[in-house]
Amino acid sequence: MLPHAVYHDAAEKGCLLAAFDRDVPIGYTLFRLPRNEVVLTHVCVDPAFRGWKIARLLVEKVSSLHHSRQGIKAKCRDDYPGIERIWYGLGFCPRAKAQGRGIDKADMTIWWRNHGHPDLFTPPDEEPTVVRIAVDTNILLDLQAPASTPRRKRSEMLRAQHLDARIELIVSPALERDIQHRGIESGDQLVKFAKTFRRPNRSAKRASELFDMMLANVQIRRPDFPRTDQDTADLWQLAEAAACGAQALLTWDECLLKDIAPIALSAAASELARMRVLDPDHLEIRLDELANRLAYSPSSLHGSQFTTAHAGSDARQLLQPLRDSDNGETKANFNTLLRAVAQKIATYRIVRAPDATVVAAYGTIAQDQALDVPLFRVADHPTAETLTRQLLWMLRQQALTSGASVVRLTDEYMSPTTRRIAETESYRKSGTVMYALVIDTIGTAREVTHVVNNSLALHRLQTTTLVRPHETATTAAQYERLWWPAKITDSDLPHFMVSITPRWSADLFGVPETLTPRDSQLALGRQHVYYRSGRRSCLRAPGRILWYLSQDKNVREGLIIGTSLLDDIQRGTPEDLHREYSHFGVFGLHDIRRAGGGDLAEALLLSDMELFRNPIPRSTYDSIRTHHTGPRVPLAPTNISSELFEALYRHGRPSR
Repeated sequence: MLPHAVYHDAAEKGCLLAAFDRDVPIGYTLFRLPRNEVVLTHVCVDPAFRGWKIARLLVEKVSSLHHSRQGIKAKCRDDYPGIERIWYGLGFCPRAKAQGRGIDKADMTIWWRNHGHPDLFTPPDEEPTVVRIAVDTNILLDLQAPASTPRRKRSEMLRAQHLDARIELIVSPALERDIQHRGIESGDQLVKFAKTFRRPNRSAKRASELFDMMLANVQIRRPDFPRTDQDTADLWQLAEAAACGAQALLTWDECLLKDIAPIALSAAASELARMRVLDPDHLEIRLDELANRLAYSPSSLHGSQFTTAHAGSDARQLLQPLRDSDNGETKANFNTLLRAVAQKIATYRIVRAPDATVVAAYGTIAQDQALDVPLFRVADHPTAETLTRQLLWMLRQQALTSGASVVRLTDEYMSPTTRRIAETESYRKSGTVMYALVIDTIGTAREVTHVVNNSLALHRLQTTTLVRPHETATTAAQYERLWWPAKITDSDLPHFMVSITPRWSADLFGVPETLTPRDSQLALGRQHVYYRSGRRSCLRAPGRILWYLSQDKNVREGLIIGTSLLDDIQRGTPEDLHREYSHFGVFGLHDIRRAGGGDLAEALLLSDMELFRNPIPRSTYDSIRTHHTGPRVPLAPTNISSELFEALYRHGRPSR
């Protein structure tokens, strides 16, 4: 039912489980492991063996293999006969209704099988990141072809139910140009069919700039390009797709796939750095990579010329493109909101892209230990997902600085995309408001829960149950992410100290400051990736890292500068790791090779970086560790005790 490459890829990742009768396969389940859940793609059983409870055996086995995750999710069409009985029989309950993004917009149900962990962390119903995929003329012809024809079959997987929640198929304005150029007989019908797909707004000027950049790039290597009008048309489709914010262009054109696109996309533009040109057979195996790049790509902000500035007297006119007219927000209502914001808000800022386009605006006011955000808008822009996550993180940091224990998003017309992203960034719903806690405390599970519930009660929010001592590392990390910057000292979360050189610390964390400061506050990453030798170490994920800034000619004494969560550890060749994580933008391939010191390297995936107000000099560390049996300053990653971590954290982050 899917290209063979998908099954091979799933098998390599340990995400394909098969049931056999002797040597004969009689059923299988295909699944994914995003975030902290299991998502079923297929549960299939040979008709001759139905009634033997093979599906239950498969689901039970997946559940036992991944019981540390919150649960198993499946999104299924409602029009399959008897489907409710099947899901209930497999231990699932309906959690939400949804509509597919496919051509027929089918009614669907989201089913959930809970693993019994605290339901504070239940993931959002919809996929956090929906990947925008542009289709070229040939793919569109495939999808329009009659069912069961060879042409239809080769692109049929794009209609697969499980992709409805993960991709959005779009067409670019270059499509009509290509249809007219080719003289396709059914061109009028194809144009009509194309109108059933979304066509996002894009800047015609930017599309032209991208075309010129790619053309110049290709002509350096291929001076005779373009050799045909079709070459030009293909490059226009790629430029228009990139300008529309697409993460991939689907095509069967071998020349474009293998010869032209790799050269064209190496042009220096953030839109092109995110783009891939793929055939449908290889879309699904690259989908996680595309989604990760879309969800958070600091490289699209870091070193760019995104700017933030206080809103001026012309803000009302500038912000009109951010009005949510699709959901009924009138110009009068929007202007009333902007006037109220301008009168009451302590912070009222506009974010501009490098071309000076307004891409976001937000307003905040700190009162009664809360940071209220009555205005929070992000435009439909290629960097929208990354920008939204970054701004949501900055709001929590601002709340911490101002002494607030909660951030409240009260903007009635925040987009559905913003709300979806906020759920994945530890914001929760309370009626029409979304809020995130900011709990500035360190202590035992009981002590932290007490502070959390006091804050919830203060803001008239539902209190939570007591966190147990010795929570698993996975659950403890989730609590700490939910209540950042809270630290639970009696959990099973391990603690490590890792040395980092001033060069990489400056790029990742902004410490030490350099003569050429980072271009904007937006460059300060929500997440990071740090590379080290591929040799096995004591590090385990999830975990907590203290960062020791080593000495050099500019740093006279080593310093412990802060802490972050270690979310994951990935090992592989420098080339594989660079391909997977280059969107974080700090380390180039040469840097990863140097850090790895060989054929293998280790990527540490980090989040929730917290810099100490009082960095701890080595001499102070030596004094503190004598009372808590700590190691010497590390040359390699080193385990430290929870007691030593707490002592160092309290020294670096003294109570207000």
